[in-house]
Parts: sequence; C-alpha cells; structure tokens
Amino acid sequence: MLCFIAGVGVRSFVPVDDFWIFLGFGLFAVSVIAFSGNPRAIVYAAFALVSLCGVLWYGRFEPSYFVLEPLTGQRVELEANIVADPEFKNGIQRLTVQVSEAPGERVTVTARRYPEFAYGDTVRVSGALKKPENFNGFDYARYLAKDGIYFTMDFAQVALAKEGENGFMRRIFALKKRFEENVSAVLVFPHSAFVNGILLGSDGEIPKELKDAFIATGTSHVLALSGYNITVIIMFVGLLLSSFFVSRHLILYFSIAVIIAFVTMTGASPSVVRAAVMGVALITARQLGRQGSALNMLVFAGFAMILFNPKILMFDISFQLSFLAVLGLAYIFPYLQEKMKKVPEFLKLKESFITTMSAQIAVLPLVLYDFHRFSLAAPVANMLIIPFIPFAMLFGFLAGVAEFASHMLASALAYPLWAIVAYQLAVVKYFAAIPYSVFAF
Repeated sequence: MLCFIAGVGVRSFVPVDDFWIFLGFGLFAVSVIAFSGNPRAIVYAAFALVSLCGVLWYGRFEPSYFVLEPLTGQRVELEANIVADPEFKNGIQRLTVQVSEAPGERVTVTARRYPEFAYGDTVRVSGALKKPENFNGFDYARYLAKDGIYFTMDFAQVALAKEGENGFMRRIFALKKRFEENVSAVLVFPHSAFVNGILLGSDGEIPKELKDAFIATGTSHVLALSGYNITVIIMFVGLLLSSFFVSRHLILYFSIAVIIAFVTMTGASPSVVRAAVMGVALITARQLGRQGSALNMLVFAGFAMILFNPKILMFDISFQLSFLAVLGLAYIFPYLQEKMKKVPEFLKLKESFITTMSAQIAVLPLVLYDFHRFSLAAPVANMLIIPFIPFAMLFGFLAGVAEFASHMLASALAYPLWAIVAYQLAVVKYFAAIPYSVFAF
C-alpha cells in the first residue's frame, strides 16, 4: 500500500505521460520477478511494479480533453445538475454543477443567496465561464481539480429548470439543513453557527472575525470535522446501545450505519472519511478479537481514500493535516506522556495538553509551509476548549433532535449548551486578543 501511495505521489508532481516509458519500466520489473534468482531483487522489483500501478492509477483521473474548454472566456448559458450539497456563506451560495454533455467536468458556480437550490436540482446557469486561477502561491486549480472541478462561474444568474427527485442523498442533505435550522432556532448567533460547525462541519455562517480568532489561536481545527468527532460519535452510540443490553454485533452494525450516515451528511470530507475508515476498522477489529495497529489502520485508510481519489494525496491540505495529527497521537503522545508522568493529573488537563501538543508538533511543519503562521497561544487555548467539545456535541445533538418534537424541550437543553459554547468562544477571543500571540511570515 505504501508503494502504491508513493507511485501516486510521484505522478502528482511529475507529469509523465509517455506510454513507452511506463511499458518499458513495467516489462523490466516483470522480467526481474520472472527470471531473477535474487530474492531481494525480486522484492524490490515487485515494489517498483506496485508503485508503477500507483502512477498509472493517477493517470486514470487526469482528463486528456475538456468538452467545456472551448467555451472559457465567454458568457454562456448551461443547463446542469447540482451534484454536491450547496454551500451558503456571506449572502451567497456556491453550487457545484455538472453538464450532462460533459461528464467529469464540474463547474463551481457562485450566485446570490436566494432563491436557494438543493442537491439534485437541474438549473440553468448563465455567466462567464473561466478556468480557476491560482493566487498568493496557492494552487487553487489543483485544489478544485481534486473534486473534479475544472471551471468556475462567478456572479452567475441561476434559475430552477427542474426540481430534483426526492432520492436518498437529497433527503440526507435536507435532513442536515433542517437540523442546522433546529440548532439556530434554540441557540443565539454565533453560538449556533459554532455548534453546527463542530457537529456537521457547516462553518459558512461563522463570522469572519470569529474565524480569524480561531485561526490566530490555532483552534480552527475544531470547526473542521475530524477523527475526534467520529470518536465521540462511536463512544456515544456504544454507551447508548449498551445501556439497553444490546448485543455486541448489533452495536457494531448500528455504529457502522451511523458513521456512514454521518459521513454522507457532512459531505464526505477527507478528514472525516479517513477517521470513518479507521473507526470502522478499529471497532471491527475489536469485535473480532484482534488488536489494531494505529499505523496499519492509518495506511489502510490512506490507501482506500487514494484509491477512490488519488488527487487528494498532494492537493488536499485537510487530508494531509489529519494524517499528520494521527501520527502525532500515535508516536509523539507516548513519548510526551512518559516525560510528563511525574506531573499530577488535574481535571484531565494534563492529558488534554499532551494530546494537543502531540498533534500540534506533528502538523507544525506543514502549517508553517502552507499557512506561514505560528500561534504561541495554540497549546493553552486548545487545552482549555477541547475537553468541552464532546459535551458541546452531545447537548447540541440532543437540542437539534429535540426541536423536531418539542421546542420547549430543545430550549431547556440549549441552556447548558449555551454555557459551554459561551465559555469556549470567550477563551478563543481572549487568546486571540493577546498581542504578539501569532507570528506570521
């Protein structure tokens, strides 16, 4: 799996398109395996052949011809289907659409917030079709290409041509939207936006000033769904079902079903998919009486995701950060825990500090390279807010579900939720206001 991943990595950076080079290299590796009597040479040749498979696999996801490319730079009108859950932020909506005549060539469309559209709708969009442009050293074109998006249309005019059929995905996204509205109905803004962010990754409504505060304090990761959210969900599902004396097999199947539904509802971001794959592998291993290896599960999760979409390896920062954070927890955490074993534990603060530092150390090189900033306040700010994330998720989920049945019950659950969230936001704002807490370069 590592060799396959390495081949995908090489192809991500080196645009090698010569078929004869691949053919010659592959024949050479096959010949060594078939006729060499040196066991080490055979193993190395097999590794090289697997890496070549990774190179070739990446090529399958690189279109050689774009149907829409001749239309770039022109004002066009297209009839297309919305193929992803729309994003709403700052008075606009961002739609990902695909024209039936150009499968695999998605367009990201920016339009006014209203009227709102939904997944599965067929819409007529008109505007200037452009190719994505990179900015400030950020390869925006490759970032969009990982999701099959190769064109953009800003300030477009959008009209509904046909309402989508009420299928599974449309119902899932509708349920997500209704849940977000429930949270907003019982919790004041921006607390409601924060809760929807940690529960569903819906951070579009969070004010820019608050987002900047999270970035300045190194706590913006709590707004991005990750393995932490999956772990909390697995824990809550297990505790809930075990209290009803449900069998271990039923707990396993129900936990997997809940994880799949959660991943689907949240848009299947790389960090969530990685965490879901690892979580399912872990609980399945425990069910079978096997002890799971963190590194093996991490490599398996990465391989499975890259097999589905090889472009995320090099062009999705959330994918990279999530894997580095897990490596930090797997290998740096035990080291720091050993070094701090004489430090007394108080309200889980030591464990929270070690966890935070392990993840922060692991992701620091990538953060410095990509974001050109370093937060001195991050360790303390994370230590103070992360222990309360599971409680915010629990009360947020209960309040959102209760609103379907009773506004009074949901409002009662929102009181402790407000107190927890108010404390977390106060911590973030306090540390963000400290002078020289962030070094940018």
